[in-house]
Amino acid sequence: MWDALATQGYRIGAVHIIVDNVFDLNNPAQNRWYARLADKLHIKTHPQAIREQLLFKSGDPVDPRVIYESVRRLHALRYLRASSIRPENCNARRVDVGVHVKDAWTLKLDLEFAHVGGQNTVQFEVTEANLLGTGKALAVGHTRDPQRSANLISYQDASLFGSYWQLASTYEDLSDGHIRYLSLSQPFYEDQTPWAMQASFYDQKENINFYNQGTLAWTAPSTLQQHTLSWAHLLNWSGVDGGMRAGILYAQSDYGYGILEPQTPGVLPEPVLIPRRLAGVGLTWEFFQDRYASFTNMEYIDRAEDYNLGWTVDLQAGHYGENLGGDVSAPFYGLSASWGAELRGNTLLLASASVNGRQQESVSRNLLGNLTFTSYNQYFPRQTLVAHLQWDSVLRPDPENYLYIGGLQGLRGYPNYFAIGDRRWQATLEDRIVTPLQILSLFQLGFVGYLDVAQIHQLSPSAWSPTYSDIGLGLRIGDIRSAFNNTFYLTIAWPLKSASGVQGHEIVIGNVINF
Repeated sequence: MWDALATQGYRIGAVHIIVDNVFDLNNPAQNRWYARLADKLHIKTHPQAIREQLLFKSGDPVDPRVIYESVRRLHALRYLRASSIRPENCNARRVDVGVHVKDAWTLKLDLEFAHVGGQNTVQFEVTEANLLGTGKALAVGHTRDPQRSANLISYQDASLFGSYWQLASTYEDLSDGHIRYLSLSQPFYEDQTPWAMQASFYDQKENINFYNQGTLAWTAPSTLQQHTLSWAHLLNWSGVDGGMRAGILYAQSDYGYGILEPQTPGVLPEPVLIPRRLAGVGLTWEFFQDRYASFTNMEYIDRAEDYNLGWTVDLQAGHYGENLGGDVSAPFYGLSASWGAELRGNTLLLASASVNGRQQESVSRNLLGNLTFTSYNQYFPRQTLVAHLQWDSVLRPDPENYLYIGGLQGLRGYPNYFAIGDRRWQATLEDRIVTPLQILSLFQLGFVGYLDVAQIHQLSPSAWSPTYSDIGLGLRIGDIRSAFNNTFYLTIAWPLKSASGVQGHEIVIGNVINF
């Protein structure tokens, strides 16, 4: 419809914003006391907050790409469950536009408990993802995971003072330090945006921990301060084959370490911690295509998910120098690429690759590589078959970038941080079933079965580990009214390869899957 209107030279007329509440009380299945109470307590999103996300206004020529980019922006707002933009009345070469969105429940009194790899993660947090209906987000809370506990407060504004500028800030008081973060940016909010920039500050003080055999081997205080400033400009945009952007960046990172202390003797050789200050300038280049398509029930349950069925390639290169405020002189580089395709048999294939590092003292240091493939197949109704394959490697890594396999690292039948190394491969096969059964119109029930396989090149001894694997099954539950953590797992996983410290099974609770 939009293509036809654009071909005929129509312009945008009136833009009507329609915001539905969390529950549809006209539906007898949803008209319950808790639904009426929730709708009464919930502050609906103000139409102006939606209007600020649109890339068109009254009087603009109809451009189908701009309209779909606006839909994508609305899909990305977690305080909305659904969104659509459709033509309404047409008159005198003008078309009125209806923007229809459905609110999610955005006030979260969050008491979460996750049990993965034999360890618990507890979180209590109060979050409002749509503060007073303005689209701003505020959160305060407390978390405790296997590494530390933290008290936090954060604020995010995706449309600062009604503009395309974005603000993000976080403060966390950790049991072993603190985290402070502030970012101000104007992104490429649409394909034809002429420029983008970002300035950010990050200050972290916490313990750096090294694990092996599922136990904490070494720990040391660490500090990190980072400052970044980047600017990029649109070089060209064809509208069909893609576009290019180029820019410049300045980055400074200051790493410091305290005394390294052993925690479990004999499980891992002593790591080498060398303080360093990296400061440099670089150039960036990007090629991108806009071939997005929307899917449902891939990673989440009953949510629109947008994937790019085209190429995105990012390249950066620069130099760290002592005359720029650092203590290391070294070129640095990075390359990343992603691609997607919709294949026959209702299959979505996603692929990505990246490599980055620096050339210091005539050798490559902190050389990180990744190659990932993920396939979603929905040939069978209400069923998604997932295949995920990932390869990671590090060469002469900085201490923060060693690799692990284990519970939270893609091997759910084993303890967290089960084994440390410098190369690994992981694979997962998963069958996700979504049923039509809803509980109290709040949750949608699903089931899942999975197989995880992984192998890591260990640090001590320097050799490949056995191939570890596990199988699991259980519930997969979609929180269809909330703005938060849409999909939860409640499963049991059995390790298929025994090893020291590995139990007969692991209970997996929470949202721990990233594909």
